[in-house]
Amino acid sequence: MKRAFARIELLPFVERVFHFDVVDSTNTFAKNLNAFPKQGLFVVCAEKQSAGRGQRQNTFFSEARGGLFASIVCPMPDIGSHFDYNRAISLAIYDGVKDLSPGAPLAIKWPNDIYWGQRKLCGILLETVPGRTGVIVIGFGTNVNIARKTFPDGIKGIATSLLIETKKRHDVGALLGAIVERFWKYLSLPANAAHLLYCNRLYKTGSACIANGRTGLFKGVLQDGRMQLSASGKDVLLSSGPVRFTE
Repeated sequence: MKRAFARIELLPFVERVFHFDVVDSTNTFAKNLNAFPKQGLFVVCAEKQSAGRGQRQNTFFSEARGGLFASIVCPMPDIGSHFDYNRAISLAIYDGVKDLSPGAPLAIKWPNDIYWGQRKLCGILLETVPGRTGVIVIGFGTNVNIARKTFPDGIKGIATSLLIETKKRHDVGALLGAIVERFWKYLSLPANAAHLLYCNRLYKTGSACIANGRTGLFKGVLQDGRMQLSASGKDVLLSSGPVRFTE
């Protein structure tokens, strides 16, 4: 495994890489570090997780080998810039997968998923570190070389993988390297330029949905990360999901 991820260690802005065969959660490990990066990044990656976590304390399926399970630990001087990191990792994963399959029908589903068509390909979890300011942990799990029969019955109909969609296996380490490189690039891009790219890649803009119990039309996402929902003739701004599309 270490050889597979050697490319990451060569990136000049990556200060440290932690490799695991199995870990409970890359985000949990990252949040419990004794030291954090000063200017660059730490990267934590594993072949599988025994207790992967998703949004709102949900579990995230990551017990099978063949997925890309990783966390980026990054300085975040201002908590108000939280969405800049969400946007940067979303764009980086989108681009990394597009490089492998240029015709892929990818979209960013606000606030924390990447979809291939109508199925989830990747989940993202951003967390601050309790008792520690100025740092953020950005976890993501991407289904790469996972066969459909491997998914639990409860998610077979809503999840997919690169293997399923492209009918071939992919280099997980190379994909992680591409994502980390692009994440660093998007962080340095002016926010308005990055946000235009983000909005052009959003899932189902203009479609009916239910968001945090409110029914309306998904109009888009503001530069600060809030979702715009048109409900009963009024615009409502939401800071968090979940979002379920009804058309």
